[in-house]
Amino acid sequence: YDLTDEIMREFWIAVSHSTTSPIRENAHIVRMRNISLGQTTIKIGKQKLKIFDRERTIVDSFRYLDKETALKALQVYLKTSKERKPDIDKLLKYAKKLRVDLLEYCELQGLLV
Repeated sequence: YDLTDEIMREFWIAVSHSTTSPIRENAHIVRMRNISLGQTTIKIGKQKLKIFDRERTIVDSFRYLDKETALKALQVYLKTSKERKPDIDKLLKYAKKLRVDLLEYCELQGLLV
């Protein structure tokens, strides 16, 4: 989603909490509950891949990455463009469901009064 300018050294793969984590080279496996929350499907060539939408990606960045990277991603997400308008309600709904307190960060960005 071009939410950060950092280049990850490995792919992050989410698997259901109830499954055993597979071992993959150059991959960081994360076992998660609520794996269907924010899940969407994209097509790359002939393959269909399940990924998380932008809002879930932002919430997960606060869960799994450092605060600086997560804040930068949030700032990029909040920049409105014609094709990608931020959905603050969805973002906060996901944050509440996943128990991530984004209110203070949204207040810092001037979203909430």
